Order: sequence, then structure tokens, then C-alpha cells
Amino acid sequence: MMQRADTRSQTLDAGLGSVLMVEDNLRVSEEISLVLEHAGWRVRCVPDGKSFRHAVAELAPTLVVLDLNLPGEDGISLCKWLRSTLSGVGIVLLTARVMGSERTEGYMAGADVYLTKPTRPEELLAVLHNLSRRAAPGPRLASPQATEPWTLHSKSMRLLSPQGDILSLTRSECGLLQHLGDAPGVCSYEELIDALGSGGLNDKVDKARLEVLVSRLRTKLRHVKELGLELKTVHGKGYQLAQALRVQAI
Repeated sequence: MMQRADTRSQTLDAGLGSVLMVEDNLRVSEEISLVLEHAGWRVRCVPDGKSFRHAVAELAPTLVVLDLNLPGEDGISLCKWLRSTLSGVGIVLLTARVMGSERTEGYMAGADVYLTKPTRPEELLAVLHNLSRRAAPGPRLASPQATEPWTLHSKSMRLLSPQGDILSLTRSECGLLQHLGDAPGVCSYEELIDALGSGGLNDKVDKARLEVLVSRLRTKLRHVKELGLELKTVHGKGYQLAQALRVQAI
């Protein structure tokens, strides 16, 4: 079991990325999350392979802390899939297994670091810090908001933030963002409903569908806290984007 440590010396840095932790032991998951969040990481926790794959598709993490002993699909299989899906992500295997052959298997599956339980919080924080430096080796010389817009890849239906976070979108979410990104100003409710297709519903129902779609997309965007892409409601008129969005047909 991981013991809590005094992490007051860790600097809370909004520039730290996101950590996705896959751990079926709720107590261990909560303890590690507390340490990482106190140090400045954005942490999401899932208990098994199915929810892990869904979480990666929803928002690509900077780093993954992956337990090997999971219900259903094991950590080695998930590690191989993750490495083939996101080649640049940092992967830490955290497990009670201590055999050398299992450690080798973990590295062969694509892990960057193999840590055995119980793990000192200071060691895990140091590992994550080093992996994040590898992913972003140089300091930013200018604010990413000033130099890089958000990018919508319309064909693959993925949204890329200036920090490199990736959000997977549904077809409707992608269509909504593409229309808002192409518009010079406010998009009326009628324009967005026509662009997305009303399906022959009445105006009241069509507007309700649009509001649900906007709400769902806003929920996804909240996962990316820094320089978040904001969908502004212009009351009585429609919606518009508060930040620039570059649309690419890839």
C-alpha cells in the first residue's frame, strides 16, 4: 500500500499535464490521486480496461499509471494497446509483481518505468516529472494562447488543444465545432440546427437537441482546464466560440 507523504515542497504548477490512473483498489487509487493532485497534476481514475479505453478515447492523457492486476483485461495487454495507440505517452506500471521476468515483460509491452508496490510517493512524483520533461523538453517562450490556436481535425473527429491534449468527438460535436469555427461571429440557433440536420422535428425539439449537444461538448471541454475552448451563449441569438479554432480536413 502506498503511504502518504508530506508533499508540501512540491510546487503547484498549472503547466503539469494529466495523469490517467488505472487501479481497481479504491483505497490505493484515492491515496495516489491525493498525492498527485496536491503536486499539481490533473488526475482521472478508472478501475478496469474497458473504462480505461473509453477514458483514453475521450481525452488523451499525458501520463498513465497502470496496475497490472486488473479485472478482465490485464495491464500488459492494455500497455501494448496504449503504446500502439499513443506512442508518445508516458507509461508507469505500478504493481506488486516482483519477478524479473514480469518486469521484462512490462518493458517489452512498452512501459517506460516499472515500479513495485509499496511505492514511495516521492519516487512516483519524480518518475512522473521526468517522463513529463521527456514529453516536453523545452520551456515555452510565449503563451500558447498567443501562438497556437485550437485545431479541429474534421475527418478524424479529434480536437487538439494548444497544450497537445486530444479530445475525441462524436460526428455531431465535430459538426457543431466546425460550423462555429468557420463562422465570423455569432451562429444563430437556426443556422446550427440547419447545419446539423433537424431530422424533421419541430423548432422547440430541435433547439432542445442543440442545447443538449452543446452541454455535452462543454462537459468534455472542461477536462482541459488551461486555455479551455469556450462555447459562449449569446442569449436570444445563438452560440459563438470565445477562442480561435483552426479547422483542418484530416
